[in-house]
Amino acid sequence: HKYLYRSIEQEIPDEYYTIPFGKAAVVREGTNISVITYGLGVHWALKLANEHPELDMEIIDLRTLLPLDKETIFRSVKKTGKVIVLNEDTLTGSISAEIAALISEYCFEYLDAPVMREGALDTPVPMNKELEENFLPEKRFREKVFLLHQY
Repeated sequence: HKYLYRSIEQEIPDEYYTIPFGKAAVVREGTNISVITYGLGVHWALKLANEHPELDMEIIDLRTLLPLDKETIFRSVKKTGKVIVLNEDTLTGSISAEIAALISEYCFEYLDAPVMREGALDTPVPMNKELEENFLPEKRFREKVFLLHQY
């Protein structure tokens, strides 16, 4: 996402390193709600988690979509019992539908609430900044997390 260009900083090692391909990262441990996401969604989720620690969200950064790290996803969902899959792209035809289906198939007996998803609106990306903010899912994601927290 172009928003991430030059906007996020972090320490990196001086020596050569690799990121394991096909392995998700648990970027924040939690016990109440699993947030499965990638890209800018990770930063939206971390922002919400820092603002509202009472939500006790576990945030999973997928890092790769294929191969998909199902083991990390399932482990998190089994631990929390509540999950929301967040992506920047539109919900229709998105990876979040596949992830939600996998969770429903393999973790159903561990769920305390419906599997929720949030993504961009099913419209072309608007050029106007205010319209683009509404198009992107951050605000709707925040509302849905609070709804999920009430289950």
